[in-house]
Amino acid sequence: MAAEVSGDPMMLEWTTTKVWLSGGDLCVSGTFENRRDDITVTALNDFTMQITFTRADGTTYQFIGTPKRLPMCKVPAGETKRLTLNFGSFEGQWKTWVTEQNYEFSYINGARW
Repeated sequence: MAAEVSGDPMMLEWTTTKVWLSGGDLCVSGTFENRRDDITVTALNDFTMQITFTRADGTTYQFIGTPKRLPMCKVPAGETKRLTLNFGSFEGQWKTWVTEQNYEFSYINGARW
């Protein structure tokens, strides 16, 4: 079976759950949900995240980047996969954050792989 490639969030949806600094690196955790019952996601090919941070004084600034490395990401049909992404060295402080992301993944037809 040949893998197909998509970036459709209606097939694979990302939800960010946490943004934090760890040892000077910007880290983000979240969950991918395979919203289909007839495909298995086999790999994450590309991931770009835009984070809008709001400081305590109300001013905002943005970060746009890709993880230092893409983790393994197999998500069976109808299931979820929790991931932590490391975006590398970052300096900043914030009170709140909002994320947007674009990603591309490979999948095969069929619920089992």
